[in-house]
Amino acid sequence: MSASAQGLCEFIDASPSPFHVCVTVAQRLSAAGFTELSERDEWPAEGRFFTVRAGSLVAWRSDEADRTGPFRIVGAHTDSPNLRVKQHPDRFVSGWQVVALQPYGGAWLNSWLDRDLGISGRLSVRVGDTIDHRLVRIDEPILRVPQLAIHLAEDRKVGVAGSAAARQRGLGRWQRHPVVSRLRRRARGRRRGRRPRRRPDDP
Repeated sequence: MSASAQGLCEFIDASPSPFHVCVTVAQRLSAAGFTELSERDEWPAEGRFFTVRAGSLVAWRSDEADRTGPFRIVGAHTDSPNLRVKQHPDRFVSGWQVVALQPYGGAWLNSWLDRDLGISGRLSVRVGDTIDHRLVRIDEPILRVPQLAIHLAEDRKVGVAGSAAARQRGLGRWQRHPVVSRLRRRARGRRRGRRPRRRPDDP
């Protein structure tokens, strides 16, 4: 990676999640002469090494000449504010198959709404008696988070750009809206094989 704006953009594009960040950095450290070590092994006293644990990576260099100089530490985040898929994401709301999400960090959530979204991260898969970790990256537009209509928001001045608590309350009000409640009852009736009945005050 070159020390330029283009090089930074290439690094960000290759690293959509903390797990991808570690893979990208590990590949570049290996190309620069660093050796990956396992936390279970005994570590040599001198050399250029790195170790990876999930979404964290530690790299260091130590040799005889370094022992007489200062000890320097440089740190950086591998994560960033975003929307994360919950552990049990499958939901069925008002006839719609939806994916449950939760904010992570101080994400500016309004920039995530009403746009095509993909998924990236890591899956833990059971293989026999062991757990296998696999990176996932789907760049196709498979998700979309719709913005709540302003007249359904609890606080129009706060709206979507306000606090997470206000947004969650706004969503709750939308789900308890009488029209949505009737649509949910109709959906439940269809799943049970009953013919939905229209009330006189239904829209």
